Amino acid sequence: MDTEPKILVVDDEENLLRSVEKTLFREGFEVETAGGNVTAYELIQDALVEGQPFDLVILDLNMPNFEGKESKYAGLELLERLKKVNPDLPVIVNSAWDEVETAKACIDKGAADYFVKGRTEEMLQKIRAVLGLSA
Repeated sequence: MDTEPKILVVDDEENLLRSVEKTLFREGFEVETAGGNVTAYELIQDALVEGQPFDLVILDLNMPNFEGKESKYAGLELLERLKKVNPDLPVIVNSAWDEVETAKACIDKGAADYFVKGRTEEMLQKIRAVLGLSA
């Protein structure tokens, strides 16, 4: 990549969102954030229209859904919609749950990978792998 990879981080936990944003910025990524499904979906559509799509989306699993109601799997709903508008967009799902079945469900829906929140090194390794970057 000739430019900094552009990553969208989606999470309804403000402190976590800012922490991940800072970590990725320090690693040389261009970062935008969204606090939920609706905002994230709009940002992704706008980026496509402007011809400057995101290179990667990292999204939380448990957050308000498109109707604004808390949902354990709202991230899967967003993932499905993203794959319809941009099938090639890599998405990594993060969650507080370290559950094999949950990770499998995310991969089955089209996620490139899955990681548990708070594991910063693992997150960075997965991002580099999905984007084809060396460490």
